[in-house]
Amino acid sequence: MVEENGKKEINWKQNLLFTWIAQLLCLAGFGSALPFIPVFMRVKLGIEDPALRGVYVSIFYFASMTSFCICTPLWGMLSDRYGRKIMLLRANFGGALLMPLMGISPNIAILIILRFLTSCFSGTVTAAQTLIVSTTPKEKHGFALGLLSSAVWSGNVLGYLTGGMIVHYFGYTAAFLFCGLMFLAGGFLILFFVHEDFVPPVKNIPLPAEKKEKKHFKLPHFGFSAAAWMTLTLFLMMAFSRRFDEAYLALQVENIAGKINTELYTSYVSAAAAAGGVIAGSLIGYLADRFSPIKVALPCLLLSILFVLGQGFAPNLMVLGVSRFLAFITVGGLEPVFLNMLSNVSPEEKRGQIFGMASSFRSIGMMIASPLGGAIMYYLEIRSIYVTAAAGFLLTIPVFLLTSKLCRKAHNEMIQKISTI
Repeated sequence: MVEENGKKEINWKQNLLFTWIAQLLCLAGFGSALPFIPVFMRVKLGIEDPALRGVYVSIFYFASMTSFCICTPLWGMLSDRYGRKIMLLRANFGGALLMPLMGISPNIAILIILRFLTSCFSGTVTAAQTLIVSTTPKEKHGFALGLLSSAVWSGNVLGYLTGGMIVHYFGYTAAFLFCGLMFLAGGFLILFFVHEDFVPPVKNIPLPAEKKEKKHFKLPHFGFSAAAWMTLTLFLMMAFSRRFDEAYLALQVENIAGKINTELYTSYVSAAAAAGGVIAGSLIGYLADRFSPIKVALPCLLLSILFVLGQGFAPNLMVLGVSRFLAFITVGGLEPVFLNMLSNVSPEEKRGQIFGMASSFRSIGMMIASPLGGAIMYYLEIRSIYVTAAAGFLLTIPVFLLTSKLCRKAHNEMIQKISTI
């Protein structure tokens, strides 16, 4: 932070650097513990039956997403009133406190309750994105958010590999403690090296005439085109299909390789998948700026079906790892395509609002996936999880083709309307 004409100026590059490092640490901590929850339930809580564990895993993740959906809008409102930095500190220090407690959970009920509370008070990614957008010049938003997203994937790779080693040699309690320490370290970086010149909004007192107008209040989310709503539906379907098998990866590793060294093998496969996500963010994002959505997203959807089924019917861990790596490249490439489509059919003054709705639709997709996945695990087998995820991608194709057609029409209408002004 420097002084200029008596006014404080935010050093956005310093903010971005230390927020990036803090996110890397937090995601590394997160990835060091959470992917091994199915194995934790077996080893520490004594839940041996794979079907029953599948149900508990689905409840565990459903509790997390429910808490996230409820609390994220509330934290967002508080950040607008009290500042973005304090919300990021809340997420870091909240995770630092609650994550280690999960590692000493005496039973499944306490574990699920702690996951609900952790998801409620953490959420560093959304808080970091909000802070960076508010302190970075507008013309640098794309660069800053893109760089910040790289910390997420890179942190995942680091966390999966580190977590597997910690669990293998030191146990699950040590992994959750390491997770808490990473959140704590990230929080101190934000506290001392990230700055925000936040000015609380002035509360306007409405005039009598304005009070009468409140009778005609309309929900702000209505008024979007059919193309925008259909694109939001794509985010829901993508999240459902992409995350459907995520909670059960350790169970599939266990199913293929047995119960010995499951945590190590799961960490290797997870790290390979995260590396695929890193590639997807740059490669597919580059293609999405140069080719039509159909030329990029349609091959990604078709290949995703193939690679997801490859994981479900993998005869060994090598095939599982390669299939998951390739799946994360193709599935990870869908997000930039869908965001481009949504941007093209959204009025500029409502773009932030509808992008926030896209995040909510993703969460809804994951919430739907959790109980359905638990039911499938209880009544069927692990391969059915991957077949269902592949079916989700297959059903996304006709919705995508219809949405692409609507988006082209809506985008052309917007261009014509602008040209006549």
